[in-house]
Amino acid sequence: MGRTIALGLAMSLGIVTALTASRPAIAAGFVVLVNAANPIVELSRTELKRAVTGGIKQWDSGAVVQLGIMPGDVPETQYLATLLGSTPRELLARIQEQVFKGELRRPAILRSSADCVSFARSVQGAICVASDAEPVPPEAHAVTIR
Repeated sequence: MGRTIALGLAMSLGIVTALTASRPAIAAGFVVLVNAANPIVELSRTELKRAVTGGIKQWDSGAVVQLGIMPGDVPETQYLATLLGSTPRELLARIQEQVFKGELRRPAILRSSADCVSFARSVQGAICVASDAEPVPPEAHAVTIR
């Protein structure tokens, strides 16, 4: 019964996917985006992990942290998982767990880097990963990860 509920929750979150075998880490070609109203210009990997897994609930600007993520084994999620020292499967499972515990708001499900850019420009607490080939409008900006 408990597994059925957990699987139903995971399916409703849209983050249970068939993942392929692990792929090599992606070294470059992606940016972490936030809304332009967010004064953050850099995050450590630890701070990034806390932001995407519910450890940081609110940005210094007062906006509530809202993760946007592409479910599955897509390059953007691979990049984020690599930054955090995990696999996409582990990262998505951790996000699902934190949502279930009430520690993290349900993430916005994105389908592309263009969706991430739109999300970052329209949601004040947004954080997501996009291809660096996507033009970033003035309403959003990239954060340096150190």
